[in-house]
Amino acid sequence: MKTHISQQLRLKIKEGVLIQDNSPSIYVTEEEFSYGDKTITRKGFICAIKVEDYSKRIVIPHEKTRDEWVEDRFKLMEVARSNYSPLLCLYEDDSRETVANLVKSISGKKPYIDISPDGLQKIKVWRVTDKGTIRLICDKFSDSKIYIADGHHRYEAGLRYLSNIRSKREINSKESINYRMIQLISMNEPGLITRSYHRYIKLESSKIDELLKKINLNENINEYKNSSQSFDENFINKFYKDICEENNFINIHFGILIKKDNQINTYIYSENNKTQINDYTFIHENFIRQNLQPDFEENIMFETDLSEIKNKLLSEDNLIVLMMRPIPMDSFLSAVNSGDRLPPKVTNFLPKPPAGLVFQSLEGNI
Repeated sequence: MKTHISQQLRLKIKEGVLIQDNSPSIYVTEEEFSYGDKTITRKGFICAIKVEDYSKRIVIPHEKTRDEWVEDRFKLMEVARSNYSPLLCLYEDDSRETVANLVKSISGKKPYIDISPDGLQKIKVWRVTDKGTIRLICDKFSDSKIYIADGHHRYEAGLRYLSNIRSKREINSKESINYRMIQLISMNEPGLITRSYHRYIKLESSKIDELLKKINLNENINEYKNSSQSFDENFINKFYKDICEENNFINIHFGILIKKDNQINTYIYSENNKTQINDYTFIHENFIRQNLQPDFEENIMFETDLSEIKNKLLSEDNLIVLMMRPIPMDSFLSAVNSGDRLPPKVTNFLPKPPAGLVFQSLEGNI
């Protein structure tokens, strides 16, 4: 499959479908998408940054990765010798929001690309080639941190790819393999939205019985009453809303849904004096590792769509769902700036950066 992708890329270049820009460029982006009953617009820009080791504290990660997922992305880079989609990264603008205002100004002009792909966000792109504008943006990031919002495994695949090439030959500083294509969004961007990342796992019936006993002994876990006596999408939505808005409970960390023998029990984990730790770190340190066998943490699956959660609970038995709230941006920043690595799948920024809009060749110079 990956070899096929590589062959298709080379064919499209040969046919002239994909054409490399003849001058250095930055691509301002505007994405329009639906979120609930609202239409949201998110502005940013696509560029390439130098691949730096995390220890330099220039590119800042926030979540732990799984080696097999990094290896999968690395193998794709080896075969394709290209990056097809930008990482989603965040930046803190200055007090005048110089970069964000420049992006806003550019997006007021006629776009270079204006498309509405089926099932995806509407996308507009402005190609910026003016050397003065590019220099201004680059200068503003000369001592800035770049926060990875989505794409940790792909970024670490880039580190691995660079290290692998370096072990075989000398690398020129201008070579494209030293860089990684990203989409940069201001942390103050009104269209920056992150959703919850729920956790779920299947367990043996006996393991669920053990967990239920522990839950009943935990004074911080209380049963959530289902007044409708029915389990459907409306109940899931209400349960999630009550968790997010802390209805009937205070200092909520997360919700728990357990299905065993076709019966579903629901609980809320809350504390009288809530710790300052973010909910995602809390659930892994104080619930998953304390109540489940250590190897289960590696087998936990992740989901953002409440409809998918409902479908799993209705179609599968012996299932545990841990329902999370979106992580607040201040909690996110506090964790990453302190050097902490959050558990996998904490942020889910909507929408994903558009794949295939801009390609980065890993052959030749940047």
